[in-house]
Amino acid sequence: MQIPAKQVSEPEPPAPEQPRTSRWFTRRSLLGKKPSEQSGNSFHPPVSNVGLYKATFYSNIGSFLFGIAVGWSGAAERSVMQGHSYDFQPSEDEWNGVCILLTLGAAVWCVPIGFLTRCCGCKRTILIQLVPNTLGWLLTVFAKSIPMLYAGRFVLGMCGGAHCVVVPIYNSEISPIRKRGAMGVLFQGACICGVIYSFMMSIVLELWIINFMNLGLLTLGLLQILMPESPAYYVERGNIPRAEASLRFLRGAKYDPRREIDHLMRTPTRIEHDVRQGPLRGFKYKKIRRSLARALELAVLQKMCGALIFIFYGPNMLGCLRIRREHGAFLALAVATGFLICFFLVDRVGRRPLLIISSAFIFFASVFLGLYFKVWVTMDYAILPWIAFFFIGLFVGSYTAGVGSLTWLLNAEMIVRLMRPVACSIICACNWLTAFFVVFWFTFHDIKCQPYLFLLFAIIAIIIMLFTLVYIPETKGLTSAKIQQRMGRIMNRPAPITITSSSDSSNT
Repeated sequence: MQIPAKQVSEPEPPAPEQPRTSRWFTRRSLLGKKPSEQSGNSFHPPVSNVGLYKATFYSNIGSFLFGIAVGWSGAAERSVMQGHSYDFQPSEDEWNGVCILLTLGAAVWCVPIGFLTRCCGCKRTILIQLVPNTLGWLLTVFAKSIPMLYAGRFVLGMCGGAHCVVVPIYNSEISPIRKRGAMGVLFQGACICGVIYSFMMSIVLELWIINFMNLGLLTLGLLQILMPESPAYYVERGNIPRAEASLRFLRGAKYDPRREIDHLMRTPTRIEHDVRQGPLRGFKYKKIRRSLARALELAVLQKMCGALIFIFYGPNMLGCLRIRREHGAFLALAVATGFLICFFLVDRVGRRPLLIISSAFIFFASVFLGLYFKVWVTMDYAILPWIAFFFIGLFVGSYTAGVGSLTWLLNAEMIVRLMRPVACSIICACNWLTAFFVVFWFTFHDIKCQPYLFLLFAIIAIIIMLFTLVYIPETKGLTSAKIQQRMGRIMNRPAPITITSSSDSSNT
């Protein structure tokens, strides 16, 4: 019997090898998709930031009004000292007191505002400041004596100190991580707009007209009623429907707030539990003390690096250079350019690079100005004063692009959320108390155009640069927990992640 031959199946031809680029593209595209996009079972509508921009604008109206108050002294000095604006004519020492009391009022009112923010929330605290703001401008506009003008400036300073505490906290809590930097630096931008407004109006209008215009601008504060309260404030008090409504205002009507609400309602760590019992109990933890110390040192250095002299005594600086007051518009342009650089780069480049580059430019500008007032001021070259004027613009623009704007942002970012009202109030109080002593010392020593003054500014700029390199972490795109983790290592390298709960409550 013939045995049939065993049938051997021919092997299937191998599938053509997929190109390397195609496989990489497929894997890359799958990894890049969100889980909802991969499954196709759910759809998340795009987030709208219109509400976020509105809330940030409303919250910074008070910052703009405070900037007007800060710039008022430099803009009104010539008119008031010549007796054209009031029934009295202050002496030079009395006018110095008018400038100084604004900073003292800001320092005094910061700490109470921190506790008020903790109890009443950011929105109510901002709205309450309309009362002292109106009172301060009424006392300033209708002043009949020097003490009345003193009182008006002190009250305006109180209102400004309150905004320095509460507005950065509010902007940090309502902003998503990707836009937290740009929204945070808008506080400084609003103050800058107020200072520039005061200076520009003083060139074209009489002071009494400017004063009544400032009173009229107070009505803008009524728009703050439209801003929502921070969602975190509602979650802390168990009012979840209000928190969801606030998030839908900030992120869009179609936004699903459940994930963000769940994050705010997570199980509190030991530190958060203690802080909820009392804000002062948080200071027993090393993490909070470390964050407070670093933010505090940066805030003090911000006021010592020299920008206050250009703000309060800008016309005197122009007089030293024999440059007309009207050319000060160049300084306003430099400040605005510096802020725009910070606004557009803070969430792209990061905080640390801007701080380092800003302090470096402040150092070089200070060195040149010191050499000018020491060596070149007596030389009969018409171009030299204009070169010095350019370096003053470089100084103020660099300050705004980094140190001046980012300090307020980092105050809120480096502090854990529940400790922000109290800790930021302490930081801002020390910031404005430093400003008080700096302006007081500069005023009564009359060294505004001396070379040694700019040498001091150069030294402080170097200290800011080194302090940033060693102690200030990069906070771009990081949550509060990751920021605290980065502050725990030398040169701000990330600390190893631990699984145990002791990492959140260590007191060592």
